[in-house]
Amino acid sequence: MRWGLFNRHHAKPQVFFFFSRAYLWGNQQGFTLLELIIVCLLITVSLAFSVPNFRQSLVVDQLAASSRKVIALIKEVRTKASQEQQAYLILVDLDQEKISFQADLPASKQDKDRMASRPTIKLSPSVRFQDIQSGSTERKISGEVTLWVNKHGYMDQTIFHLSDDQDHVMSIVLSPFLPTIKAHDSYIGLE
Repeated sequence: MRWGLFNRHHAKPQVFFFFSRAYLWGNQQGFTLLELIIVCLLITVSLAFSVPNFRQSLVVDQLAASSRKVIALIKEVRTKASQEQQAYLILVDLDQEKISFQADLPASKQDKDRMASRPTIKLSPSVRFQDIQSGSTERKISGEVTLWVNKHGYMDQTIFHLSDDQDHVMSIVLSPFLPTIKAHDSYIGLE
């Protein structure tokens, strides 16, 4: 008498896994050519979908990295201004894609020497300043822009627009009185 999957001579149940290799082909070692082809096909399909996204993320990451550098420099200037109780100038060269800072009205020869070796950030080759809008000046797309930071770290509300070769835009919004700087993945105008 049979009891379904149980054999009366054995106390253990005989469970069949219909998709196991041991059941279909016996207990063989290694992989078949069909299994290897299917695995290679799955890897190829997953790479076909992920590589274009990875390429785009590299370009966007260069834009994000450049915006982080600009934000870090501006935060450094505002902090230095409030700690040293001295006004600073942020100098942006839109044509050469550079941003730097210096103390406003150097009082001694030491300050003049420090101005000559001021830190400068150059944007990545694929990233450029699209324009700068400030509360005290109109929108500028070329030339040099000078932003004044007072001794308390305050400055006019300003928006930097960075773009890359594929026209992705990043807006960096500087608050006049708060130390917060916000970055947006779209073009934002000055209100």
